[in-house]
Amino acid sequence: MAPQDPLALGSIADAFLSIDTYLDPRVLDPAHLARVASALRAGALVVIRDAFQPAFAERMHAALDGCTRWKVHEKFDEHFHYHHHNLYDLADFPEDLRWCRQVFDSPSTRQFAERISGRACPGNLAFSASWYLPGDHSLPHTDAIAHAAEHNRQVAFVWHLSRDWRSEWGGALFWCPKSLYLAPEFNSLVLFNVGPDTHHFVTTVSPYAQAKRLTINGWWTGPGATGELRDRAIARLDGVEIY
Repeated sequence: MAPQDPLALGSIADAFLSIDTYLDPRVLDPAHLARVASALRAGALVVIRDAFQPAFAERMHAALDGCTRWKVHEKFDEHFHYHHHNLYDLADFPEDLRWCRQVFDSPSTRQFAERISGRACPGNLAFSASWYLPGDHSLPHTDAIAHAAEHNRQVAFVWHLSRDWRSEWGGALFWCPKSLYLAPEFNSLVLFNVGPDTHHFVTTVSPYAQAKRLTINGWWTGPGATGELRDRAIARLDGVEIY
């Protein structure tokens, strides 16, 4: 049998780890991507319904649904508090989630993120999964922080994998710039360019929730500054604050 061409094998490997291979074909239509790029660069929140091919979405949902290594993460700051369950440590990832991380971290996928966002994303990928149980939530924040030097969060992604979720169960992504309440619909991909005004939060999951609020989420990072959190008050006078 003739030896395999190393270049051909490399191309196959690149395709296997490219997000283009798994996105629904209509998402990759040049006109569609141009609209997404225009919106992201204008500071909008972009929601792509049925973003990935069904087999890929089902496989990742099964990986999260069957996982038993979720850990509670909670933090209290002066103006920020969160409590939810996550997979942050690679050692806790199911095998399919490790593969998914490779897809989101591949050179081809980074190029995709750079094309649509207009931002350089050569930094370390921040990638995790979340399960919001009843009572879990996060208060408003912008994501505009750095994980390490030259690794500022540039483009945020939230891939919703909740099955049969009902809006009255909470767990919505609330996009503050537009007062938008976004229920976690299965196989919806949420994207935004991180900045000082990209405030958002996750509403508390109801104790009556009968499904799992599951997501794969993270940031493509790079050296560009994404802004500082700043005081939104424009005036203070005699105990009155104007925002």
